[in-house]
Amino acid sequence: MNKAQFVLILAAFLSYLSSFFLSFLGATGLNGVFYNNLSVLDKKYFQQVSPEPIAFGIIWPLIYLWNLVGVLYIVVSCCLPVDKSPVKITPTLVPKTFLISYCVTFLSMSLWLFAFDREMLGPAFAILLLSAVSAYVAVGVSCKAVTDNLKILERKYEAVLWLVRILVQNGLSFLGTWLTVATLLNLTTFIIYKDSFGLEAAVLRGDISMINGSTLILFILLAIVIIWFALENFVFEKYLRYIYTVYPVLIFALSFLIVKLAALPDGNQNLIIASLDLAVVVIAFTARITLEVLRNKHRGVPL
Repeated sequence: MNKAQFVLILAAFLSYLSSFFLSFLGATGLNGVFYNNLSVLDKKYFQQVSPEPIAFGIIWPLIYLWNLVGVLYIVVSCCLPVDKSPVKITPTLVPKTFLISYCVTFLSMSLWLFAFDREMLGPAFAILLLSAVSAYVAVGVSCKAVTDNLKILERKYEAVLWLVRILVQNGLSFLGTWLTVATLLNLTTFIIYKDSFGLEAAVLRGDISMINGSTLILFILLAIVIIWFALENFVFEKYLRYIYTVYPVLIFALSFLIVKLAALPDGNQNLIIASLDLAVVVIAFTARITLEVLRNKHRGVPL
């Protein structure tokens, strides 16, 4: 571990903390920091892609808790012996590229809170897209670092290997998947509404209806799921072999969306599409597990 890596680890931890505290303030709408709270803005810019509000109250604490454990594991690893530290192992499992991507993920999440609070819909979408992409970059870099050194890790550092997979990689994958959902929610808002800061009611763009705009985004989500399934199982399988948090997050989000749509008098169109999305996600998740079980049996390795 060199000085640059140590500084980046501290920066990653501080980035996480800033995002956590600002997210808490954003949820409460504290005067002097934010003009609104997120639940008020969700009602103002209503659309049929956002799940029931309770979903956000459940998922974000889980995301922050999981990633807190992950980043604390990295920080504490700076003080552990080499054979117990993903940081000190040579080559390291916490490369600088991973740490930079981690910082970008959480710092852009913080920046998004201010952009969306000011109802800057275009910049908010772009910032959240950056956050989601950087989260996937961090996961990809970590998975490559593990895969490139898999034999020695399995032979000498098996405990470290599994801790990185569970705490770091799947924690960030959990976050990245929800950021993907959130990015699509922001895209929906952007294509349906104009920036309406200071106005009591949001102003429609008029180019596409709220219902059809939501339908478009649900079809985009469906395409993303299909593309992701193909990539993770047939292109990058050896790197993503132990990433399992993507589909549960999507099942969670779509289930709460379906509950919301079922209660809306005009929600039938998107209820059908959301149900289709959920069915595809469940099938993809089942197929993913089945494929990995069969592959591990073929390799003679337990799942």
